[in-house]
Amino acid sequence: MTDVAELRNRLLGAFPPQPFFGLISTHDECDEGIALRRELPNRSWEDVSSVFVKDNSSSLGLLEPDALKAFLPAWLLSSMKTFDRNNLVLEFTVYFLCPGDEDEGWDEDRIARRVGRFNAVQRNVVADFFRAILENDELYLYHPYAKQGLTRWSV
Repeated sequence: MTDVAELRNRLLGAFPPQPFFGLISTHDECDEGIALRRELPNRSWEDVSSVFVKDNSSSLGLLEPDALKAFLPAWLLSSMKTFDRNNLVLEFTVYFLCPGDEDEGWDEDRIARRVGRFNAVQRNVVADFFRAILENDELYLYHPYAKQGLTRWSV
């Protein structure tokens, strides 16, 4: 059984918080993209408030690749804060990290490129996040996605 507290600690070790100075998002036509560009520059993921993450729970897809790598831990930690099916951050994070397969219209190459930006330690922590979901019966709706996530994120 995955210890969620231990998983949080491993996440902290896999993603050392560092200020991010790169391009956050190119989406300036939507409120979410504007909010990301306003809130995240020159911050580390641990500086991002859980309120901001909750208010922008579906915004991971708007982050540029390097920004995603820099800020994904904020969304993962928020997902584990209340590890239950009523957590919107958990829902959108799971769907973003493992959206489905090509039969559902998802681009496998794009997903592989996204995953490939993370190092082995980071990928294993994300894979353990999916294992924790699979071990939680209350999260049964996310189990098919978590199974796919394991195939993509496990090293």
